[in-house]
Amino acid sequence: MPRRRRNLTALLVAGDVIALVVFVVLGRLSHGFTSDWLPNLARILTPFLLGWFMAAWLAGAYRTDSVTQPTVFLRRTAVSWLIGIPLGFLLRRAIFQNNVTLPFALTTLIFTALFLIGWRAILVWRLNRA
Repeated sequence: MPRRRRNLTALLVAGDVIALVVFVVLGRLSHGFTSDWLPNLARILTPFLLGWFMAAWLAGAYRTDSVTQPTVFLRRTAVSWLIGIPLGFLLRRAIFQNNVTLPFALTTLIFTALFLIGWRAILVWRLNRA
């Protein structure tokens, strides 16, 4: 894989991880949870990272050739989100036996869409503007 494509893939992976970390941190802060940061961050984040990365790989969200086609790139991102976040809920339930309530599910879907699709939309816009 050429260096530019490797760098772009690394940027996509790092950006996705950061987006999901920001989601979890903001969620914990919004509920006033300020203790046991590392174990709780890992417990909440892990299923969503696993779900996202599995779905993103399957949907082709890391195919760097699609960044020159914003519609294709964002469609792959949206499909990854639509599959990956619900998969994260299932993994959360299976791994940690945490129930997923409707308010948590809806909030998670809205904010992960905002963060994941949002940051990737900004990236593809910037790359194609250059």
